[in-house]
Amino acid sequence: MEDRFIQESGTNVYTGCELLVKGALEGQVNLLTGYPGSPLAEVFDVMKANAALLKEHGILAQIGNNEALSVARLNGSQMANLRAAAFMKNVGMHVASDALAISNLAGTTGGAVVVVGDDTWGSSTQVPADSRFLARHLYTPVIEPSTFQEMKDWLSAAFEISARSNLYVTYIVTLTQAEGGGSVELRPNCYPETSTKNQTVIDTALINGSNRIILPPDTPRIEIETLTERFPTAVKSAREHNLNQIYHLNDMEHEIGFIASGLGYSYLEHALYELEFQERIPILKLGLTHPVDEEIVREFASHVREIYVVEEKRPLLEKDIKAIVGRFYQNGEMDRLVQVWGKEFPDDLEGIPDSLGLNPTILIQHLIPLLRHKFGSKDKSIKIDPEVLVREEQHLEQVKAHQVDIPARTPTFCPGCPHRDSASVFKEIADQFMDPKYMKQHHARSPVDLVFHGDIGCYSMLKYEPFPRLMHNLSAMALGGGAGAGIDPFIMNKQIVFMGDSTFFHGGMSAISDSIKNGQDLTYVILDNQTTGMTGHQPTPSTEDDILGNPTFAQDIEKVVEGLAGDADLFIIRTNPENRVEYKKLVEETVLKPGVKILIADKECGITYHRRLRRDHQQTIKERGFLSVEKHINITPEVCEFCLECTNATGCPGLKIAETDYGPKIGIDQSNCVSDGACARIKWACPSFEEVTITRKRPPRQQVDLGVMSADSAELPPPPPRTFDQTWSVHAAGVGGMGIGTISKVLVLAGQAQGYHVKFFDKKGLAIRNGGVYTNLIYSKVAVELSPIIPYGKADLLIGMDMLEAVRGLDAKAGFCVASTNRTAAIVNTAKTDTVTTLIGQDDFKVTDLENWLQRYTDADAYFGVDVFEISERHLGNKLYANMMLLGVAFQRGHLPLELENIQSALKLAVRPADLETNQRAFDMGRRLAVDPDAFATAQQQQTYKTLLREKCDSLARKRRGGTLAHEYEVLVQQTVEKLELDDETNRSFALYVYDLIQFENLEYARLYVEKVKRIHSKDVSEMGYRATKAAIKYLHKVMLIKDEVYVAHLLTSETKLRRDKELYNVIEASGDKIKYLHLNRPRFTIMGRDLQWDMNTRNWQLNLMKRMRFLRRLLSQWHKLEKVFRDWYIAEVIDTFAPHDRESYEDHVSAIEIPEEVRGYREVRYPKMENARTKVEELLRNT
Repeated sequence: MEDRFIQESGTNVYTGCELLVKGALEGQVNLLTGYPGSPLAEVFDVMKANAALLKEHGILAQIGNNEALSVARLNGSQMANLRAAAFMKNVGMHVASDALAISNLAGTTGGAVVVVGDDTWGSSTQVPADSRFLARHLYTPVIEPSTFQEMKDWLSAAFEISARSNLYVTYIVTLTQAEGGGSVELRPNCYPETSTKNQTVIDTALINGSNRIILPPDTPRIEIETLTERFPTAVKSAREHNLNQIYHLNDMEHEIGFIASGLGYSYLEHALYELEFQERIPILKLGLTHPVDEEIVREFASHVREIYVVEEKRPLLEKDIKAIVGRFYQNGEMDRLVQVWGKEFPDDLEGIPDSLGLNPTILIQHLIPLLRHKFGSKDKSIKIDPEVLVREEQHLEQVKAHQVDIPARTPTFCPGCPHRDSASVFKEIADQFMDPKYMKQHHARSPVDLVFHGDIGCYSMLKYEPFPRLMHNLSAMALGGGAGAGIDPFIMNKQIVFMGDSTFFHGGMSAISDSIKNGQDLTYVILDNQTTGMTGHQPTPSTEDDILGNPTFAQDIEKVVEGLAGDADLFIIRTNPENRVEYKKLVEETVLKPGVKILIADKECGITYHRRLRRDHQQTIKERGFLSVEKHINITPEVCEFCLECTNATGCPGLKIAETDYGPKIGIDQSNCVSDGACARIKWACPSFEEVTITRKRPPRQQVDLGVMSADSAELPPPPPRTFDQTWSVHAAGVGGMGIGTISKVLVLAGQAQGYHVKFFDKKGLAIRNGGVYTNLIYSKVAVELSPIIPYGKADLLIGMDMLEAVRGLDAKAGFCVASTNRTAAIVNTAKTDTVTTLIGQDDFKVTDLENWLQRYTDADAYFGVDVFEISERHLGNKLYANMMLLGVAFQRGHLPLELENIQSALKLAVRPADLETNQRAFDMGRRLAVDPDAFATAQQQQTYKTLLREKCDSLARKRRGGTLAHEYEVLVQQTVEKLELDDETNRSFALYVYDLIQFENLEYARLYVEKVKRIHSKDVSEMGYRATKAAIKYLHKVMLIKDEVYVAHLLTSETKLRRDKELYNVIEASGDKIKYLHLNRPRFTIMGRDLQWDMNTRNWQLNLMKRMRFLRRLLSQWHKLEKVFRDWYIAEVIDTFAPHDRESYEDHVSAIEIPEEVRGYREVRYPKMENARTKVEELLRNT
């Protein structure tokens, strides 16, 4: 239980979802229910966090199986004098509409409120929706709070309006309000008399069936009663609660006036504030937007010549105002017709957009020409400062001119997500089922084009790369099977529907029943991860407790399906999708069976599993001081071919692109990877994956003394808090999991302690699915009506935990454009976080380009960039603490209007006690970085040609009779380098490649490579920068270095690799640390014309034997024959034919030499690429 939720007075800060719960508590609520969906899913987390408080006072909190059942709970609650609220997202209201239509007209007693979260910008909702329309259709009054204070306070009013009007109230908030928050004044909670601890008895004799049961012939009567009695009562009650108010009105007649509601009102006030026009134009703020209080509209209209309606999305309120004003004028109750504008403005001025949402900047852009047009002349009663309008206009033109070209960051499954296991297998199967050869060999039938029906849940991520093949349509939640029913009788395709466990109970049971009844040929893959993963891990009917922690009956999906099947011949199986080989075989067999099939993929959500594992690890560290055993997935970059099969098969953000001596390779993001092995199970693709086990006898060493570092930082004099006139704002951007929410929380709490009025907006959306996230936060010294959205170019500070998302904050096309050169300081993490499309090779971006854009469009003198991920991971063991490091940088450089004491106090409240010390250290390290960017720099320098040559000579010398070999290697390289006369980087690569070929075969094999390079160089020209020679050095090495099982065994056990891994995992053998490997291999040998391959997880001792078996290359003549043929062809047809006679032939031949760049991967992955390469080379060299 949080103290903030029992606070009775004063002020504090809350998120929008927290305010809804606090408002319900202050409003004497009895029942809290609903179904989790963005943007209101956090409401249920707040209930869970305050379970003790709710249970203490007998307040019931329950998640319904779907939104309709939640509204039905409201209906039941109104049989007694109870106050009840149901929470759902806008499309959830669609699901609830039938129940709401009946329940609403059946009436209320204590009061029933349906809180709906609208997503006006469509950032996390599948369809555009405006709940105002549906609420009106259902005859419910509509309340739209504008401010965070109203979000809390008006829930009490909503209950009372509902009770008095005998109608349910639809309470609409938007994503910006729900995921935002701010400072509010508080009242005591009002706990209910009737509760689960103090039950009452319904006197059924008092129930009026004619009113409670909506059936003809009572339906017409109730409709008339609603329009003539209930709606007027709702208006009267809203008037008594001051939900509709007129601001800034005086006795004079005004040129114009605004009518606004919801967040549109805050945007309007914010826009007028920026234009220095606040409190000078009358505004009617409507809190009750349906039915509209016609009397207050008439009063307002009598003081203005024109009305401008500000509302998000379509012109609903505008049409009401036009009708009301027109009717008053028509009936003679007004002496003039007041013009009403909104989505259209007079005199060819552009009106307010009718699609998507609004923000302060959109209104500023439309208000500037309107204000200039209406108040620009000297004889107007309200004077306008034209310089302000010009200033703002020029400012907008400047920031809207920001041009950046960056890729989108699409969401994907989290690391460790069980859905990835299924998706990866189905992606492979979908391709193989279209292969006639595969289908004939494995299933003795013709190819099958699989059709996949989409649904709502974590598996909606199948729309995005690398799995778009697995979603062909999208129906409403739980209706994928219904879509299949509509096409099944007309097609021969096999069909698959993905369904989550929450979706199964939401409505999926009915869909399965429908499929069984109608004999569909369809496979349901029920992804049972034991939680409502998409919305934040709320319990489901299959879990053993409810949202308050009460024990409940856990319903078994398999048994429910068996009950639906009855005596039908229904194939039902539960299996763990992690066992890839067995799972793939089972899936293929299941999909090809006739009829309805149910495959339950049973594996816990990766987030809940690994959170629990981390807690266990933290407890062990607390008790013992360290973990005695650690397990990691590792990739050996020398073995990786950068074929991208692993990334295309999984799309896992635990993988990353790493730059190496051999170019880009796939590596492991040690902070993101959860070592579930999903990537490693693609064994047919690559032998570079391995499981690493570290055992320790004592705590691992620290590379720097963090205690001393913290002490040093403590000695740094804190800068004076940054000063500002009226407001200060920060935009922080990153990727889900980088701690943007924690940055926001620290700054919110510190700002509150500093005495500021705080407003913020944390855009979460698909945060836990590796989507982009950001926060807007605004401090003001005095209470002023502002929205939580930063107007274009008005951010004082840009904190970029991710460079790409930081630059997105500059982009006018993305709707942010928060920075300007004369105002915004940028503090950014320069580490590159790949997008999924970058990981699979579809696009890429350069950090240097991102830095250039940041410095171009912010205050370049204030720019500070540093790779805090590398520092945090190296010194603190995980890059999760980099957010506090960057915040420390921002503080010490004087960009925060906060005192150190308030930040430190906020940090204690914002992070878990187990992580507090490390976060404090990270903040201190950031302060140190601010004054000394090299404070944590490594001593390593870029290795030169000479240092590498010496290192490789020493390595060869350590071999048996290696002294002579080392000398001959050194002479061979030095003599060739002297002849080539190339740059140091190329010389270094050449020396490395010669060494590799010696290790692969022998010195003579390396000499062949050298001679071929020298031949190219002899015909190359300096005018072309010796591009052909440089290409030959790189690609001839790649072709000659055939990564057979012998050489791969060498790479996996080389001393260079072992040394690198020990440094990476902080293994100190002198301290008793040990490192062990389990190499995840699938070797293949061709013996007597037969290919033999099998799974073989090997240890280092086995590979140490294998790497000494070079004789196998001669003994097994057919082994890797295709790679050898390609090598010989490349040397003969590409290298040996180099003799350009003009620039065009030179360019063509260089392109031919570079063709092995496209030949990547092992065996079946590589062979088609070799054929394509030969075809391209023949085309390139045809005329040379």
